[in-house]
Amino acid sequence: MVDLPDSDRLLANATHFLVQGQEFYEASILLLSQIKVEFAESDNRWGPTELDICFISDRAIFDIITDSDNPHTQNIKNAFNVALPSYMVVSTLYGRVEYANYNSNWRQELLEVIEGKRPLNQCTPIQDKPRFPWENLFFRSPVEVTIAKALDKTGVLFLPNCMARLGLPGSRENREADFLVCCEGKWGILEVNGETFHTSAAKDHDRSRLFKRHNIRVFEAYDAKRYINEPEKVVRDFIEILRRNG
Repeated sequence: MVDLPDSDRLLANATHFLVQGQEFYEASILLLSQIKVEFAESDNRWGPTELDICFISDRAIFDIITDSDNPHTQNIKNAFNVALPSYMVVSTLYGRVEYANYNSNWRQELLEVIEGKRPLNQCTPIQDKPRFPWENLFFRSPVEVTIAKALDKTGVLFLPNCMARLGLPGSRENREADFLVCCEGKWGILEVNGETFHTSAAKDHDRSRLFKRHNIRVFEAYDAKRYINEPEKVVRDFIEILRRNG
């Protein structure tokens, strides 16, 4: 009987395949997940060995993985199949949700969320796009969660997906920064390029100009690929730019 593939190695190879194809949304989903690989129940004795892959993640990822018609799910399944030996194939992707912040006070913490006593950032929902929770905050993609975790390790003050009111008198408007960051009293904005909700360079430039008009001197955008490959290095580079130029 054949051995199961190493789960972490399979996850790494599938993620790498997605990054090479610039499918950053799917790659970032894998980065935020743990997987468990199992033999599928199958009567197929002559075909390839069928495997089931269980995702251990949050609700947003669960909803994607368990929707077999979702194109992101199809891309992820394809990436696993490419990463597997030729005599193996993925039969089913399924999920299991775990409460990452579980502790003895979990009832009280969740009750405060339900009652609105714990603040949530704004993160305006986008049609047909899930929001990804982390530390009672919402994000538009797993890439943003990765950035938030990297920023959190530095100890800086940051406001993710915060709505701002800005512009000249008579032409005021609402704009949302991906991450508004304060370091040593200096404010700057950190943005994600290459995501499905950042598809227009002209609009991104316009947003940058609006914030700079209000003396936000540092407005840096990095490709999603860099955030996936080296999130902590990108954040360190941004903070150094903010310290020098903010």
